Amino acid sequence: MGVLGGSPFLLRSFYNAMAPKLPAAIVRNLGKLSDHEIAERSGREVGSIQAARQVRGILPVRWKPWGPKDLKLLGTMSDVEVARRLGVTKTSVARKRQSLGIEPFGSSRKQLRHRWTKRQLAWLGKLNDSEVARRLKLDATTVAAKRESLGIQSVRKGRSPRVWTKKQLSWLGKLSDAEIARRMGTGRRKVIAKRQSLGIENPTVAASKARWTPEVVEMLGKYSDASVSERTGIPVTAISGYRARHGIRINGKRHTWSPAEIKMLGKKPDKEIAEFLGIKTETVAAKRRKLMISADR
Repeated sequence: MGVLGGSPFLLRSFYNAMAPKLPAAIVRNLGKLSDHEIAERSGREVGSIQAARQVRGILPVRWKPWGPKDLKLLGTMSDVEVARRLGVTKTSVARKRQSLGIEPFGSSRKQLRHRWTKRQLAWLGKLNDSEVARRLKLDATTVAAKRESLGIQSVRKGRSPRVWTKKQLSWLGKLSDAEIARRMGTGRRKVIAKRQSLGIENPTVAASKARWTPEVVEMLGKYSDASVSERTGIPVTAISGYRARHGIRINGKRHTWSPAEIKMLGKKPDKEIAEFLGIKTETVAAKRRKLMISADR
């Protein structure tokens, strides 16, 4: 729209007009409390709170390191749900999960596409989730989710702990946790627990460490992502993602401002915005002054 290229006054007026109408008490908490917490307090949908915050150009409350409790959520529920609970974006959750080598919750497309027959549904609650998963070649987590969605209680536990065979133990650290869980008909979290108890590193993390050697990391920011890709054989998308996660900028690259980023100007300190976007504070200040937007006090 032409409004986006107009004066700061018109720009602010446009976004204020688009912003959902909310009580002043809720608006005051936007950016101060997580979207999920505000939604719980006000009895509104998390999505509506998030939209209200974003259209006003208010940054999420989380600009701090991930805490132990936050990290425990990764992989135990969808990235969308984690994002809603913590008041952050789905992208930031996915990047954090991937950087730690944690596989996404819900598993493969095959599992998501699985069509349940009446006979298979009859097994739920009569056979344990692991047995159903083994028969259908699915992750036990997927079976449990289906059972719980139908309000069916699980088979009472009390079985003896699983005994791992030598062959199954040899998979740890070589195959993904999800693949091992599928082959054994058990839950991914049980596989993770077994692997960690033996001090075996996640294969995804191990592969990442092998890929990002000091020599490769030294190239990042000095050469274009395409150039680094040609030299190392690492996909451009993987290189860009690594740089973004570690705040490495390409020398001389000019930052392109999106409308959402422009809305941040004047709402938070220039330094804070710069850290969030991975650019210099002077760049933020220059853009703000160019648009005649007052600095946050």
